[in-house]
Amino acid sequence: MHKSICFALAVATAGATAAAEQRWPDPRDPKAKAPPVEYHSAFEGYKPYAEPELAPWRGVNDEVRRAGGHAGIFRKHGGRK
Repeated sequence: MHKSICFALAVATAGATAAAEQRWPDPRDPKAKAPPVEYHSAFEGYKPYAEPELAPWRGVNDEVRRAGGHAGIFRKHGGRK
């Protein structure tokens, strides 16, 4: 148990020192190179709205009738009995 805690601390410390070794340019240096800026459009992956295809109303009404009316649909799907 003690060894595993020491190992976990060693791994955490190693990660922290690796992050500390990463050199960032001094923001006060006018000659420092800035990292490139990545542009992502807000419309990237946009899909225009499309009307959903409606079910034929007679078929939907027939399905409700077979289920026993609107209350029958609730019973069919585990609602109130």
